[in-house]
Amino acid sequence: MKKSLIRLKALQIVVDAILILAAFALAYFIRVGFILSTDFPFPRYALIALITLPITLGLMFFARSYRLTQQALSLRHFQRIAYVSIQNVAVFMVLYYFAYRNFFSRLILVYIFAFTLALVYGWHLLFQWILKRNFQREVGVYRTLVIGANRPAEDIVGLLIGQRSHLKPVAVINAHGGQKTHLHGVPVVGKMDRFERAVAENNIDVILQADHLEQSLNIINYALANHLLYVMPPELLGVFQGHQRVEEVEGVPLLKVEKRRRWWHDVW
Repeated sequence: MKKSLIRLKALQIVVDAILILAAFALAYFIRVGFILSTDFPFPRYALIALITLPITLGLMFFARSYRLTQQALSLRHFQRIAYVSIQNVAVFMVLYYFAYRNFFSRLILVYIFAFTLALVYGWHLLFQWILKRNFQREVGVYRTLVIGANRPAEDIVGLLIGQRSHLKPVAVINAHGGQKTHLHGVPVVGKMDRFERAVAENNIDVILQADHLEQSLNIINYALANHLLYVMPPELLGVFQGHQRVEEVEGVPLLKVEKRRRWWHDVW
């Protein structure tokens, strides 16, 4: 990952930590009041919250909440944050019970969950907007060479540019030649005979192959040898319909294609 993206992701994690502690503080003062209670001392409460924090952040990583490719404004990501928020409450409750046994209020646990979910999810929405603005200024983007000028390639290029993705198409190789000179403003720099030159001239980080399937093995080997990321849409293999995802079976990654995505696919 680029250093600028590492810094941005570190910022996201630090702000998450601050907001989780803020959720604990808000829950305490709203439930107990803004006068420190002797029945439920804030220092004890804060100590357990601090111990809970690294476990909660670890769960965020476990739930893959910090993936660069995630869509924050989605049901899937909301589910991730809700899962972590529930686990945050559960860990806090268990730690507090084993340390001090007596607990002041069960309602405060509901407040912790609600505030954690609202603050962290709201921050993730804002953070994705910050990422998009940085990508627009080419901060942390992965310069992408697209192989293919066919319809799938054109659709992908348009989507990446329209969504201000971290994968930014900067050049296109038209594998079979043709009259096209640009795809959504991205220049077509030639055929496959200019492939290596295009990589060098455009400082490429990612190769996105959307055509010329017969050259896949050579392109993959070139990408691996030059420490470049290689990506390929399922359409290149003739998979145009249904829902596709990569799934591991006995440790072996397989492309899984299903006719229709069901609601329970987000559960298991």
